[in-house]
Amino acid sequence: MKSIRKVTVFAAFALLTPTLLVPELRGGDWPQFRGPQGLAVAHSPLPKAIDPDGPQVLWQGKVPSGHSSPCISGGRIFLTGFEDLPTIVALDQNNGTQLWKRSFEGTSPPSYFHPDAAAAMPTAVTDGETVVAYFGNYGIVALDFDGELIWERRMDHPTTSQFGVGSSPLLLDGQVIVSRDGAREAAIVALDILDGTELWRLDRFEYGQAHSTPFLWRNASRDELVIAGTNKLCAYDPGNGEQLWFVDGLTSMPCTTPTGDENTLYYAAWSTPNSRGRSFWEGGFARSLELSDAEIADPSLLFDRLDMNSDGKVVREEVPECRAKDAFEFLDRDLDGSWDRDELLTAESNQGAPGKNLMVAVERGASGDSSKKNVRWTRSRGLPYVSSPLLYRDRIWLFKSGGIVTCLDAHTGEAILDRVRLADRGEYYMSPVGAAGRVLIGSAEGTLFVLDAETDELVVHQTATFEEGLFATPAILDGRIYVRTDSTLWAFGGSPQDQ
Repeated sequence: MKSIRKVTVFAAFALLTPTLLVPELRGGDWPQFRGPQGLAVAHSPLPKAIDPDGPQVLWQGKVPSGHSSPCISGGRIFLTGFEDLPTIVALDQNNGTQLWKRSFEGTSPPSYFHPDAAAAMPTAVTDGETVVAYFGNYGIVALDFDGELIWERRMDHPTTSQFGVGSSPLLLDGQVIVSRDGAREAAIVALDILDGTELWRLDRFEYGQAHSTPFLWRNASRDELVIAGTNKLCAYDPGNGEQLWFVDGLTSMPCTTPTGDENTLYYAAWSTPNSRGRSFWEGGFARSLELSDAEIADPSLLFDRLDMNSDGKVVREEVPECRAKDAFEFLDRDLDGSWDRDELLTAESNQGAPGKNLMVAVERGASGDSSKKNVRWTRSRGLPYVSSPLLYRDRIWLFKSGGIVTCLDAHTGEAILDRVRLADRGEYYMSPVGAAGRVLIGSAEGTLFVLDAETDELVVHQTATFEEGLFATPAILDGRIYVRTDSTLWAFGGSPQDQ
């Protein structure tokens, strides 16, 4: 560890507190990204059906554009968005009425290379009294439940990424934990929720760009703050920031967040710079194309299929909707507005990032370099790019771009479902949520699926189609599902499902 800075009072407190506690929240709260304890599991019934045109719609309300998930506490729903300025809104949980809106001046609208990026992706977090939001191009703000600013902390060097900022803040025992991997002052920063005072900081210059949200792993031995960075998964003492263990050799630019139970931590991530062969080409094109074995072995055949007019160039209009089209300019190295044969054929060999795409199951009690000694099992296929893994009823659910579903036995890593497909082959940015024996997942094309969580086959109980894409992770509370599209928050309820 290269740098740890702590205030004296906090360090003394940490020595007296061996295990930190999560703030006491109301039973009906969904206080952060992926809900209580960041596990994406709801102990709640589900509506019998979900239909944007049906009677299950309790209300719908317009919200500022953004991809952050609902943060719910005390009858209020907090969402971040962007309307020329970073914005937070509070809605009445019962009827969707906007209670207040607060915007923050002083930044110019960001521009992004990737079409799915947004200026408000991190989800707000609350302890039941204060709501904290993080905007990568502005900083961190803390407000009370009436929308009054308590404090703000501007960032000296705003995070600039072609993909935006995806890491959400975490709250634990009065600390606001923010990951700034990839920023000029790359660090994990802990702030006092009362006034924004910096409590400690971990310099993270060697971890590259990352969008993973910190996870508080409450295992049977201790609490651990687990954070994924480029090529490395690290666990820290949440009281003082001291490193406990790490697993090396993992993917570059991770976007997913870990999960875990009392004995094992699970982490799965995939990225283009660490993919090869079928994984690379399907990752780029499988959203729209079925690639043959011959095209994987000889991508010039794929180039010929894309080059519809046989002029030796592939322009954007010739590429179907897929990740490769989203990142068209990355492959267009000479920036002439097209791909030539060499640019496509050398795309795979130009992926020179260290590390590899891998899922790991790490046993509790790890220390130091745990890359081999504490990893119970690993997996390298069917890994998600942005959608975080879900641990639900002793199974791990993974959702990969192209509608590819993998379900694993959490104890052994053996596949129950091995890369089977959903009907919607779009991108999957939403993280799945488990509730009432079901798994909910949605695509960027706007299709929400409700899957059976306990059968050994892919069983789709229902689907719902929205006019806008689904990027945010739903919140599930007291028999209601809150689903955010780009401009609307939906509340579904009514009779519970039969189960």
